Amino acid sequence: MPVEESTSVLHLPEGINYECTGCGKCCGGWSVPMTQEDYERISEVDWAKLSPRYEGRSLFRELRPYESEGTPYAYAIKEGDDGHCPFLVDNLCFIHSKFEAKTKPSICQLFPYCFNETPSGVYATVSFVSMGVVNNSGKALAEQRGYLEGKLEEFRTLFPDHHPNWSKLQLAVGKEISWEQYLELETEILRLWGERKAPIEERFSKISDYLISKLERPSSATNTGQLALKPLDKHLLVALHKIYFPVKKLGRGEGDFNTFRFLYQVAFQGVVPGLKIAVPGKSYDFEKLKGVSFPGDADVEDLIYRYFYSRIFGKLYFGAGFGQLSVITGFHHLVLLYALLKLQSKALALSRGAKTPSYLDIVAAVRQMEKRVGETNVGGYAAAVYELLMFSPGRVKRVLANC
Repeated sequence: MPVEESTSVLHLPEGINYECTGCGKCCGGWSVPMTQEDYERISEVDWAKLSPRYEGRSLFRELRPYESEGTPYAYAIKEGDDGHCPFLVDNLCFIHSKFEAKTKPSICQLFPYCFNETPSGVYATVSFVSMGVVNNSGKALAEQRGYLEGKLEEFRTLFPDHHPNWSKLQLAVGKEISWEQYLELETEILRLWGERKAPIEERFSKISDYLISKLERPSSATNTGQLALKPLDKHLLVALHKIYFPVKKLGRGEGDFNTFRFLYQVAFQGVVPGLKIAVPGKSYDFEKLKGVSFPGDADVEDLIYRYFYSRIFGKLYFGAGFGQLSVITGFHHLVLLYALLKLQSKALALSRGAKTPSYLDIVAAVRQMEKRVGETNVGGYAAAVYELLMFSPGRVKRVLANC
């Protein structure tokens, strides 16, 4: 199939549903970015005339150079005092209610849909920042092909230069593979992930073993029941937790800067100050969190299954989908994300005096992690440190056994 034809194919995931639930929770925690066209369209409206709530308010700001670099965005809607978009009124978009969906910022029109162009077509997924996605509400994406093809065209208009480079695929550093070889690997990865009667930890472990076996060299991992976390494992988890679950905003270096800084401390200085998992107002050591049970009910398993399935299906964990990481390191990073999800959920439960995480604790952790992973720019030196610290199959076994 010619490249032009193959890249026009739209692949849709199975078992992933979405429709907006109108909860308004997606519209907080960030300054909504706008293109120049968005800004001109929205800022020319006299909002104070439509509602007194906007009287005398400054609603927009120009993005700083480091915020707009490499993006189509030039401005942003300022967050309100409550951390939400000021146009969120009674959990509904005021812009949409007064005009139409096409008046909203482009990013809002696309949310929560994500598109990743690959040599075999465009893979559509959805962001788990959305509560509609978290709850798997509405129609299956597979039944919304016509609508999603329209959203894909909107995406291409907004990002005309989005053509990820998939020519540098590696199973591990120095072990190049073709796109076709990756697709063969993914078939088995998804099959193993789909063994839903098996515990999540077992599925992650089997996939890691499978990928390592393709290197044609034995794994050094041993029985997970006899493994304890090593100091470096703990330092790595704490560093990643600071990146993906920051207690306060990381500031200027939202992506590569802080990623590299934190992981450099682990790899080359062997220490991260304050070796604890922190949530607002509290912090906990690993032994304390290890003693907290993690719920294994069907709703929790389904949420975790869909989240990681979406990352794998969407090719959002390796290569051009995430920092040009090798497949093995990219997958092991997913394993560490799972461990961090559990640690964060347990810490949230303890911080409110509960003995075990609730489903809502886990939802809060998934949504925050999804947002931060999407914002994190892993490239250059940071990607090299990821490869150094996350390739180890032994570390994966220890983390799965102890978090």
